[in-house]
Amino acid sequence: MDAFASLSRRGQLLRLRRVGRTALASYGLADAPLTLQRYEQNTTFRVDADDRPYLLRINRPRVHTADTIGSEIAWLSALRRDTDLGVPEPVAARDGSFIVVARDRGVPAAHVCVLLHWLEGRFINQRLTPAHLRRVGALAGQLQEHGASWAPPSGFLRPRVDTLTNDAKVDSMARSAALALHGDHPTAADADRALQLVDALISTDDAVLFARALEVVWATTRTLAEETGAFGLIHGDLHYENFLFHRGEARAIDFDDCGWGFHLYDLAVTLSELEGRPGYGELNDALLEAYAQIRPLPDDHANHLSALFLLRRMQILLWVLESRDHAAFRDEWEAWARDELDAIATVVGVERVGTTVLRACP
Repeated sequence: MDAFASLSRRGQLLRLRRVGRTALASYGLADAPLTLQRYEQNTTFRVDADDRPYLLRINRPRVHTADTIGSEIAWLSALRRDTDLGVPEPVAARDGSFIVVARDRGVPAAHVCVLLHWLEGRFINQRLTPAHLRRVGALAGQLQEHGASWAPPSGFLRPRVDTLTNDAKVDSMARSAALALHGDHPTAADADRALQLVDALISTDDAVLFARALEVVWATTRTLAEETGAFGLIHGDLHYENFLFHRGEARAIDFDDCGWGFHLYDLAVTLSELEGRPGYGELNDALLEAYAQIRPLPDDHANHLSALFLLRRMQILLWVLESRDHAAFRDEWEAWARDELDAIATVVGVERVGTTVLRACP
């Protein structure tokens, strides 16, 4: 473990704040006040400049590069130009670039940084109603419609959204939907890496459970791959912390995970975070009905959504396992992993106690 990785959360953030200051100098904002928004894989700060607020995002190293983040910015810029959808507006540095690479001697790797105009709105979360979900369903459909009709620029590069491990995300980078769609997803190599992590960090029995879940997911992704128009460029992380509301309009933020995927995956992300709430059925129906007015739902979409819910749980589990040394996860990753495994077991149809799968449910 390097010196930075061994620091406390506070110690890491002090150094990342310096990285942020270095990046902001390229925008002429080196002295603007910074307020931390989130520190997980990426680090985000609100920047309160004299003229208006901004969001500075310091991107996680290794998984994304200047090319892949530049591709995210290209789609955001096209959405701003071609539509009236509420999405963040990228800000150019003084040299005209939308990408700034910043370094600090206390941080081992250079970080790719972007600056965005602050997007006004309110997060609703526990007070979400069917009316809100109708707006989100329409937003998801409109984002996907643009992604389907837009011609990405030369050099555009984004990952698949349905990978399990960071290595697979890097391996899945593709320039077009046609290139990204090829083969099984998650891939066999990705599945093997994930199974090895679950076996090594949790238990062999849980690796067996994970393998059963993979079969459920593959049955859906193989079917959806045969459907015309079911795959393309999508947001990839449209949960309730990534959409907000302003003057009756649903808006989307955090396109960091945008990439190639089944259109139904966007809806699965939204709904999987709401499952189990009172009134979930009405929320589900509102989202799907509004979406279907813009884009068709695939045959047997309810069963496919259930499988994609399962995939989402598996992805979160692997995210937790691979992030276990991160300062934001060190103290809680094991409990979080157990919770995700319990949820996976419920869907697959087994009972699980501790770290052991005991028996099939009747």
